[in-house]
Amino acid sequence: MRNRCAFTNIGIFINTLVLGAAASLSHYLYDLSGKNFIVGLFNPVSESVWEHLKLVFFPFLLWWVIIYIIKSKKYDIPLYTWIESAAVSLIVAPLSVILLYYGYTGAFGIESVFIDVLLAFICYFIALCIGAHYLEYSVPNKNAAIVSVIIIVIIFAAFIVFTINPPKLPIFFSNNK
Repeated sequence: MRNRCAFTNIGIFINTLVLGAAASLSHYLYDLSGKNFIVGLFNPVSESVWEHLKLVFFPFLLWWVIIYIIKSKKYDIPLYTWIESAAVSLIVAPLSVILLYYGYTGAFGIESVFIDVLLAFICYFIALCIGAHYLEYSVPNKNAAIVSVIIIVIIFAAFIVFTINPPKLPIFFSNNK
């Protein structure tokens, strides 16, 4: 039987840095693309918290697909478990951003670009730790994997829909307006 431990602690740290760097770069892609509509669907188009959640979600989704392709043959982890782990991580990362962002801005009244960037790295690290643990110890479950795919599709669709037509709620608008 092959090893189910797909991520070492060093691997989690390195992937956190790679994902954080990708998120930091994707912050500027919309403007660099000349405000291309398609690019804007997957990258922030404003300084709102909601738009910044795209920085965590879309690079992470792409990362999970690439990591599965690279590591699926080497590790004894069923596809169902990969899907469930990805879904858990793709939920944990944005929720961590929301909790930590509103926690530090609301509790301390601080607004800091440095802390905002650091949050992406911290949230990736948290989600990668949980995802790696899930990959190693969970039992494959076809129904959970199906629900996981549905959740990922709903979140994906929400980012697209709310980019085009954001609700009139504070999370969808920047404080700079």
